[in-house]
Amino acid sequence: MDIIHDKAPRETVGRDTMMRFRMQFQAAAFAALEILSGKEVDRIYCDYHDDFVVRRTVAGVVEFHFFQVKTKGKANQQWDINEVFALKKTGTLNTAEKLEAIRSSIAGKLFLHTIEFGDQCRQVTVLSNVHFKDEVHNLVTDLAAGTSSKKYARQLIEKFAAIVSPDVSLSLEQVEAARRKLSLLPNVQYIGDTLEAFGVAAHSAIWKHSEIDLHQHEVERIARSLVMLVEEKSCAPISGLSKTGIDLATGVGLEDLLRVLSISTQVYLTLLEGGDSAAIKTASILQRKLKEAGTSDAMIEWASRAKVSWDVWMRNARHTFPDFTLNVLLEEIDKKCKTWLLGGGLLADLEKCIQELLESPAGKQFPALDIDLLFGALCAAIVRRATR
Repeated sequence: MDIIHDKAPRETVGRDTMMRFRMQFQAAAFAALEILSGKEVDRIYCDYHDDFVVRRTVAGVVEFHFFQVKTKGKANQQWDINEVFALKKTGTLNTAEKLEAIRSSIAGKLFLHTIEFGDQCRQVTVLSNVHFKDEVHNLVTDLAAGTSSKKYARQLIEKFAAIVSPDVSLSLEQVEAARRKLSLLPNVQYIGDTLEAFGVAAHSAIWKHSEIDLHQHEVERIARSLVMLVEEKSCAPISGLSKTGIDLATGVGLEDLLRVLSISTQVYLTLLEGGDSAAIKTASILQRKLKEAGTSDAMIEWASRAKVSWDVWMRNARHTFPDFTLNVLLEEIDKKCKTWLLGGGLLADLEKCIQELLESPAGKQFPALDIDLLFGALCAAIVRRATR
């Protein structure tokens, strides 16, 4: 007789814990997508020093943003001061045990980063799927201001240095800087017990940071892969690893994201080194269209080099040839590209397009044009049409 479902399980703590870890992974994966913008953020450390850490370089200076992800099971629950700071709103903050409790609290552990990492600690944040009570927001504001109308907040401000740095004295500037670095990120909707909300948010973030327009059927796969990537980075052993090894083991970087997005790193680097400011998007479009045409990975890499050669040729040609003559050529290339795409986009037909361009009156105006350059020209036209 199968009675396993008729008996209540002794406990389900493990399931709840796993769910909270998944939400942490979702938060880190979402943060990692900013790497695609190619701006300040270049690595997300997973479960290393804290739940996740965002590394960014600002004017040549490396800074770290530490996050703790705290979740509750019901949307109407809220975090209070005692839960975040281990701070009582009554009584006096006058014992070592009370200071230690605050030091070990959610906020206290984050504040320790502000001392340990000094100026390299850009910010520390508590991120949650629910709201914080107003008293928590007010305390964060009072800490930043260094003053408060509440006695318990004034005591925390007065004892702050003793709490976060009990063994080493701090300057007034260090204390004030540390107090101002705490922030709250409440009611984050892209973390949850399913991947649905995360997938929607990740789809939008990928478009925002790279302008890659994913097909709907790709979103679920990519969302799952992103979360799995963070989980792998969070569990990877790090004992005995070098600094570089730890970076690779625990951190999500651009190469990891390109792999999840099925974009060749070599194609991306070729386009980037060729001066393409939207290299990720261009690589994504080229790979999709040429793969649909039945093109091999090697041919796609060559296509990226051909496009770069064409871009360089075009930059020079604009200073050499009359605009009218050059624009006639570009229109002819665009027409051939359109015809090729509407005709099914087969590789064999692409070769025919190139030959027709070479033999066209517009093509004959430019003796330097050859098969490779015109292949690059058609690749550029493919990208241009896809971004209209």
